[in-house]
Amino acid sequence: MSEQSLLSALFGPPSLDPTHVQVVHGDVQRLPQVLRHPLLQQTSRLADVYRGPLSFGRGLRSPRTFDAQADAAGLLQLGLTVFFQDLSATLPGAVAFLRQLEHELRVPAGSARLSAFASAEDDGVSCHYDAEEVISVQLLGRKRFFTAPMTQIEHPHGAQYGPGMPVQEALYAQAGNGFPDASDARWQVTEMRPGSVLLLPRGTWHRTEALEPSLALSIVIRPPLLLDALSAWLQPLLVSDRAWRQPLYGTPAAEQLQPLLDQLAQRLGGAAPEVLAWQDGGASRWQRWLAVPTSRLAVAQAGARLRLQVDALDQQWRHRQTLDTEVPTHLAAALQWLVTQGQAFDLPALSLNAGDAPSGDLLQLLELLVKSHYLRRIPLPL
Repeated sequence: MSEQSLLSALFGPPSLDPTHVQVVHGDVQRLPQVLRHPLLQQTSRLADVYRGPLSFGRGLRSPRTFDAQADAAGLLQLGLTVFFQDLSATLPGAVAFLRQLEHELRVPAGSARLSAFASAEDDGVSCHYDAEEVISVQLLGRKRFFTAPMTQIEHPHGAQYGPGMPVQEALYAQAGNGFPDASDARWQVTEMRPGSVLLLPRGTWHRTEALEPSLALSIVIRPPLLLDALSAWLQPLLVSDRAWRQPLYGTPAAEQLQPLLDQLAQRLGGAAPEVLAWQDGGASRWQRWLAVPTSRLAVAQAGARLRLQVDALDQQWRHRQTLDTEVPTHLAAALQWLVTQGQAFDLPALSLNAGDAPSGDLLQLLELLVKSHYLRRIPLPL
């Protein structure tokens, strides 16, 4: 990667503002190197090697799209608009590009993905909005991009929606003031040409019309929402309490439910640091760790350091090495204690059995063992 930030290469100063439509025109050569890879210089080259998930449609005639296992090159020869849903396994450098972009945007790893749209000269994408930010980078050909604000729902959540599209379940709870309607949208028209970059904030109506055979990348940014952070913390918290695991036969009596709700309300009252620490993967005083029963940790002396190796069971029931690294020897007592633990423990308990190891080093060790699937984080019970 160049030392220049990716956002500066895409947008220049001032950089990205995710709340407003933003358009920058310029030469393709200013774009990050991964976006100038030879695979992206001809649509046919990308279609020949792409083996990821595909969908296709005729956006100027119908909003309907179809998922397909078909050959992308054949679909393009039929004059269809083809959506390459995930380029990460096809485009060299794509994963590193996405991780760097997430770092610059200060969003969790995995929040961004890279896809591509290829359209024939007489086609495009039908009117809709996305429930995520999209950066469109035009690489080949020219097309018109029509954009307009969608005013009915602020920060829409869920899936894309547009005229003629089926309503996803999550939209009903957001549409109390009426479903989004693009019939009176006030469109702004931008002509995209190779090197043009356009930012679409989530909830922006848009449609496209290709003026020439077109290839554009879509950098999709979907960081967790506040409700995602709360849900991710709340579910394991409640599951850890036997009172919340009671089966419901018939209607639960209010006198049984009310004390649980009161207890939860007290916990929620000061839970913001707890929820955010859980979302960010950081440690907090409300957190515990529990060893994965099918994972194995081996510790051996390696000169002046300790060698750690972890084997974990994957989804195919096969043990794979997930960690092979060295750590300082002052963590020996902590590691000796960890390999004997069959119950959940918190940071104070580990510190009591870790000799003189600093708490910062213990936290780094715990994070390392979580990432290698030897430990799992769990919340303190209610």
